[in-house]
Amino acid sequence: MAVSTKQSIIDCTIALAETKPLRKITVGEIVKQCGITRNTFYYHFHDIYDVLDSAIQEKIKVLELSDPADDDKVLFDIIEFTVMYKKVWKNLYKTLGQETLQKSVIGMIHNVFVKYINLHLADYRLSDIDMGIISTYYEEALFGVLVRWIRGESHGDTPEEMHAISERIRVIFTGCLDLMIENIKKNPQ
Repeated sequence: MAVSTKQSIIDCTIALAETKPLRKITVGEIVKQCGITRNTFYYHFHDIYDVLDSAIQEKIKVLELSDPADDDKVLFDIIEFTVMYKKVWKNLYKTLGQETLQKSVIGMIHNVFVKYINLHLADYRLSDIDMGIISTYYEEALFGVLVRWIRGESHGDTPEEMHAISERIRVIFTGCLDLMIENIKKNPQ
C-alpha cells in the first residue's frame, strides 16, 4: 500500500505541475486530489520538490536498467522523458532557474551515462579524462536541447513534433558512442 500511495502522490503532483506553476501548487491540493491526509504526504515526502525529485529518481532507476546492448537507447530515453513532461520541466525551469535545473539535470544525465558506458564497455576501462569528455558531451547536448525546447527556441512545440525531432536525433546520432569508444581504443592516452 505504501508504494501505491507514494506513486499516487507523485502522479497527482505531476498532473498539477502540468497545469500550473510549482509555486502555486500546495500540499493541500495534492492531498485533496489524492484523497490522503497531510500526515500521509509528509510521511513520504518533505515538500513538493521532494516529490518531483523522487519522480526523476524513479526514472533514473528505469534508465539505469535499460538494456546496455541497445547502443544509444539511454540517450533517447532521456529525451523521451523530457518530452512526456514538457510543462513540468518548463515549470521547474521557471521556478528553479537555469543554473539549479542544470545542476540537477546534468547530475541525472551524468550518473545514467557513466553507468551505461561502464556496462557497455564491460571489458575495457576508459580513463577518467575520456569518461569525463564523453559524459560532458552528452550532458551538455541533452541539457541544451532541453532548455531550448522549454524556452520555445527550437522546433517541436507539441509533443508529437518533439517526438519526430527526437527520432531524427536518434537516426543522426546512432552509433556515436560506439565510434567515440572505438576512437579511444585506437588512440589510448
